[in-house]
Amino acid sequence: MPCLMLVLPAWKGASSVWCRLAWLALLAALLTTGRWAAALTLDEQLLQWQHLQERTSYHGSFVYERTGVFSTHEVWRQADGDGHYRERFLRLNGSRLEALRSDGYLDCMARQFPDSPLASVPEPVLLLRKFDLQRMAAGYHTEHVGRGRVAGRDAAILLFTPRDVHRYPLEIHFDLEAGVVLKSLLLNEQGELLERFQFVNLAVGEQPAELLQVADCEPVRTEERADGEAGPQWRAGWVPEGFVAVSQGPVQQQGISSQLFFDGLAHFSIFVTAVDAGLMDMEHRQLGPTVVISRPVEEGSQRYMITVLGEVPAATAQRIALSVSLSSNGAADD
Repeated sequence: MPCLMLVLPAWKGASSVWCRLAWLALLAALLTTGRWAAALTLDEQLLQWQHLQERTSYHGSFVYERTGVFSTHEVWRQADGDGHYRERFLRLNGSRLEALRSDGYLDCMARQFPDSPLASVPEPVLLLRKFDLQRMAAGYHTEHVGRGRVAGRDAAILLFTPRDVHRYPLEIHFDLEAGVVLKSLLLNEQGELLERFQFVNLAVGEQPAELLQVADCEPVRTEERADGEAGPQWRAGWVPEGFVAVSQGPVQQQGISSQLFFDGLAHFSIFVTAVDAGLMDMEHRQLGPTVVISRPVEEGSQRYMITVLGEVPAATAQRIALSVSLSSNGAADD
């Protein structure tokens, strides 16, 4: 998820919800469009949805729930035949939160209570748009479990069951007519709901340009990748099988070194940040599927905080964090 490569902590304030919703929208875009064809295998159907997703334009409203916290949103999406698209998101409850994205990049945000400015790294966004069925098959068993109805539209229900304890089960309802992801349910190891994304209405079709504008939208600063900047060197001694880094090495920016890992559906990031002595507390937080595990380490006279942030079980995130080691004279491993 591109949001997990934010230079500033993505789990604070309104940015947390926005990042998770942006990722769900990206997942939906990866899997949208195309009729359910009985003659196709599941893999072939998913590839067809990916190939045709660039043509999908729509307008709809959806609800988002994680750990009992609900929010309602409206989305407009206009796509062309060249693989480019533009999206507008509007939160319908609480304080104002509105955003525009182009081709997966966050262009600008309008918020009633702005927090710290965001900075994103372009590279992982493009890589995450490449839906990797082979990688996903290594971590999940995929099956068609039936039909349903969401937002007044018929849907095919697919279940992605993890092959190990390091991932969450995911149920996705695809629109039979357009292939759009109408509903997704993310469950924990006990089958309890962690996250729900569900359209309540959806209209597939072209969207007028005036509906893809946001008043007072503040541009989001985008940082170019800067491998040459000084930063902590580190390596992860263990990551779950099937998760691979989406870039050649950690991104070094403004004293923070980070890397995003992806398995075809789920993702997590590792952050290594230089901190002051007063910021050396352990941290373990979870909201819905998103877990934050932080632990302090020292390298010489410098103190660092190692943080794992992502949609993996807490025990998995903790094991990843404990495996990270620092090196003052070596490059980070892939």
